[in-house]
Amino acid sequence: MNQRSFAFAHAGMLLWSLLIAASFSAAAQVNQAIDPILLTGLRLLLCALAFLPLLLVNGDSPMTVRGLLGHGVLGLLLAVYFGSLFEALRYTSAVNTGTMFTLVPLLTLAIEAVLMPDNNLKQRLLPMLVAATGAILLVMKGAGPGELPSLYALSVYGVGCLAMALYPPLSQRLKARCFKGRGPVGMTFWNMLSGASFLLAFCGYSGGWRSASLLAMSDVAWLVYLALFATLATFWLLHRAIGVIAPSSVISYIYLSTLLLTLFHWLWWHQSPMPLEIVGAVLVGVGMLSLLMASRRSIPVTVQN
Repeated sequence: MNQRSFAFAHAGMLLWSLLIAASFSAAAQVNQAIDPILLTGLRLLLCALAFLPLLLVNGDSPMTVRGLLGHGVLGLLLAVYFGSLFEALRYTSAVNTGTMFTLVPLLTLAIEAVLMPDNNLKQRLLPMLVAATGAILLVMKGAGPGELPSLYALSVYGVGCLAMALYPPLSQRLKARCFKGRGPVGMTFWNMLSGASFLLAFCGYSGGWRSASLLAMSDVAWLVYLALFATLATFWLLHRAIGVIAPSSVISYIYLSTLLLTLFHWLWWHQSPMPLEIVGAVLVGVGMLSLLMASRRSIPVTVQN
């Protein structure tokens, strides 16, 4: 194992967690009357355009038909996830979707076991279960008896969570088969462009594009911030880490972002932590530390520089 790449990958995912945690407050500043799928499509498109100069200057491996199809599949997974999230939020609360999202790393581990069998998978199962339990305790605060999700919302967002869980291991699998020589910049650019195309095409079909007239300059500024830091940077860090550490370990940093968001509420908004939140925070910390130790003992399939 390249210890330097290993350290950089985990340091990058720590930054990823911070950016994800900060994105929730930034997203709340955008006019909520604007179609959310349109906003997400524009975010992904801005990400792709921001990476285009780097791609043109540094170059990348030649695009093939198989590569284009592979990026289309990964972009479709992004579109399915975001589309299912916004549809589910029409019928249930953000607390319930947040609780379901904690299942994504465990689903990723199961998919990884099928696509990339590894003897070290069992070592990561218990730490992920501990961290997932802690994250559920953190996001369940504020959930009331009347906030149970409908079966429709559960089914729709379940498909989206499955799509997001499939993204990291399938990305690594396709990188070895269809994207040989393609770096994080090229991977991020083509996946973002594909995802934006699917989402914007859906907005054209549904009529959501009409809400673009409601965009103010402040909305555009927040959209650019979200595109650069909450989407572009996070997906670049994600692709930089995939291949150095196991996909399930990469996506498990979701739990750390949940913990950081809770700590932000405690410290910045001066919210008093509840007993269950404290227990949850401890479990997330223990689970992530154990997962880090387990990933140090695993041998990655490929190493990105």
